[in-house]
Amino acid sequence: MLLRSVARLQPLVARQRKAERGVLKSVAVSRAVYLLLHFVSHTVFLRIKDS
Repeated sequence: MLLRSVARLQPLVARQRKAERGVLKSVAVSRAVYLLLHFVSHTVFLRIKDS
């Protein structure tokens, strides 16, 4: 009986891990986008300031 319970829980645990990986990837992507936008806006600001 115990093995059946464990076997039922495994897909849930795997799904949770997969979801956590997805969250980590999306955080990394949004951080990269944020840094890129910050760099571009800073560069544009400096060009406007110098002109």
